[in-house]
Amino acid sequence: MRTIATPHWRLELLPASPYCVRYVVAENEIGFAYDCQSGEHSIGTDRRSFFKVRANSLAVRARGCDIYSHSRRGGEYLRLISEDIEVDRSRSDFMDRAAAGIARRLRGLLLTHADALDCEALALALRDRVAGVAEARQERVPGWMTPQRLRRVDELIDARLSEAILVTDLAAALGLSVRYFSRAFLQATGRSPREYIIECRLRRARVLIETTDHSLADIALECGFSSHAHMTSQFAMRVGVTPSALRG
Repeated sequence: MRTIATPHWRLELLPASPYCVRYVVAENEIGFAYDCQSGEHSIGTDRRSFFKVRANSLAVRARGCDIYSHSRRGGEYLRLISEDIEVDRSRSDFMDRAAAGIARRLRGLLLTHADALDCEALALALRDRVAGVAEARQERVPGWMTPQRLRRVDELIDARLSEAILVTDLAAALGLSVRYFSRAFLQATGRSPREYIIECRLRRARVLIETTDHSLADIALECGFSSHAHMTSQFAMRVGVTPSALRG
């Protein structure tokens, strides 16, 4: 199983193998089946029944739901568990092409141990798509993101830039939902919080590259990149030059 976990959300990529599980859903969760699966299950009841799940299908489980599921073959499966998922009721085996595309990209990131900030962006996109709130992003947010609050965001990022700081961390520090914080920040700055965090990482890395003799691998870790290769790809994509070229 491949996992990325933060205090606010957790991603699990379960392998295509036999399983038998029973648990009570601790936080609302979204599931995505990459493969067809069949077996026996019970969802929120003691009555067990045969199930057959289509490939590329989604399921949403509400907090407190009692789950039993058994499959002799299983199938590769993604779980997104979050306190910030809005669920009115449990649903299963429904299709959405956009959500499926996001889930496939998440699988690629989890299999390659990608940067947590990149995973978070897709996890939040999957959550919003499944919750059907894509249209809400267009709503105007009152001028909540004042200069003082923007300075607070800068202080939080600066203090933790060498760590895997996430958008959910910033929203939690300001006492906001991720959705509201992201919309308010975008309205105030014209950039998403994720883009801003990456910009801060690149800015600090550039200073260290040009003013110190630290190795590029050390600078990458000091600036919160998951690896030297990750830092290089971000520089090439966003600055138009590689870190090694900056040193001449």
